[in-house]
Amino acid sequence: MIIKLFESKIKYLIVGLFLGIFITTLLPKLFIKSTWEKNKQQIDLANIKNEYNFIEYSQWPPFLTDPTFDLTLWRKHCWINQISLPTQDTKLYYKKNYTAYNVCKDVISLINSIYNMKTNIAKVEYPETFAQKIRKIFNYDKTLYAKALEQELYFVMNKYTFEHTVYNPLRGRRPIQPPEVPIEQYLNETIEKTSQNCDLCNYQNMTAIDSLGRMENRYAYSAANAFKFDQWHSMFMPKQHDITKLTFEELKDIFTLAWKWFQTVHKQSPSHRFPTLLWDSLPHGGASQVHPHIHATLHSDHYYGQFESIRFASERYYREYINISKHGKKNFFRTIQDIHMAFNLTISFNGITVLIPITSRKEYDIIVLAENFDERFIKVIYQIIQGYFNKLKQFSFSSCLYLPPLSPNQDDSGLTPVYYRIIPRGQISSLLSEISSLDLLSIHNVNKLPADLFAEIITWFQEI
Repeated sequence: MIIKLFESKIKYLIVGLFLGIFITTLLPKLFIKSTWEKNKQQIDLANIKNEYNFIEYSQWPPFLTDPTFDLTLWRKHCWINQISLPTQDTKLYYKKNYTAYNVCKDVISLINSIYNMKTNIAKVEYPETFAQKIRKIFNYDKTLYAKALEQELYFVMNKYTFEHTVYNPLRGRRPIQPPEVPIEQYLNETIEKTSQNCDLCNYQNMTAIDSLGRMENRYAYSAANAFKFDQWHSMFMPKQHDITKLTFEELKDIFTLAWKWFQTVHKQSPSHRFPTLLWDSLPHGGASQVHPHIHATLHSDHYYGQFESIRFASERYYREYINISKHGKKNFFRTIQDIHMAFNLTISFNGITVLIPITSRKEYDIIVLAENFDERFIKVIYQIIQGYFNKLKQFSFSSCLYLPPLSPNQDDSGLTPVYYRIIPRGQISSLLSEISSLDLLSIHNVNKLPADLFAEIITWFQEI
């Protein structure tokens, strides 16, 4: 009996020993393996989803510049055309019985589908000595001083691109130190000095050539960038040195030559199908040379990050609203255009729309959207630049031109409109930067409301 009991204990001990080994060694490994395989499946699915979202674009409805709603009815029944932007308080911005009209409800639904807008009040107290200085800044205008004590801040965010702007019109009234040297004098002296030993003026001997060879026409020529930032990266510039004397014919020759280069590159390398033109004016605007020059690149797979994020936002908008009757036929860019038309911030030229974006990055930030890239489009760009020079005395700017994707297979998925954007870069002789941590790393700060800016630029354009 005692022997059997002993043998039974031995068996239990052996079984317990094996169970202990299994629990402490094999079971954790099996659990870790199972968890790893499960996580790997989730990671793979996430990667597949991200890859699909990034690469696979839908065929959006075409971009057209005519409005999709009746502007006359909108202005008659809906919108009180004030200088401020709409916020949560509809009584301040919409007419009394606006909800009775479908056009009002449809356009407001469009606005809310893309933008978040709100107004905050920032209260300030000034010690009397400092208050006297503030009153003097406002020429002792009691109304402006009262606004300084309770400042209205207008916030606008695009829910898809996350462009975010805050407007405080009072900041624009701060005193600005005038330049020590008059702008025109500084500009003329700089152009004269740099023209004497300019590489781009002596382009036959002092500029590089890419594998396609140098392209040239009457007023412009190409040159490969000596230090490239992409496989296909070239430059196009006028033969004359002075940007203030740039003529329309010279600008047209530059863009014509760049378009020819895009077509030639794409024919040689069909995977390169996303054309971009970048133009910085003068050193204060980021240019390495005073001689005007435009960078041209043709990227493969997608646009560069900033515009690709807008293109991807267009895809997200399309997918979210594809089954909603009010938005199902909407092109993201056309919706943006519709909203700015409703706010009276657009000028249209039969296939071309100029607008002041409500998510501006700086004062006089201008966007042009178009159905086609043609001579009329180049004319609009030229008139904007002339407005910068002659009306604003802004000779320094940064701009971009994104053209629709090129494709030998007529692939219309993710097809963007012609998109041009130009932003002034401050006074050319100033030691102060117009860009701060606020703009680069936080939120865009603009000191004039879009309606005020639009009222100034509308006079720049002749009939196209």
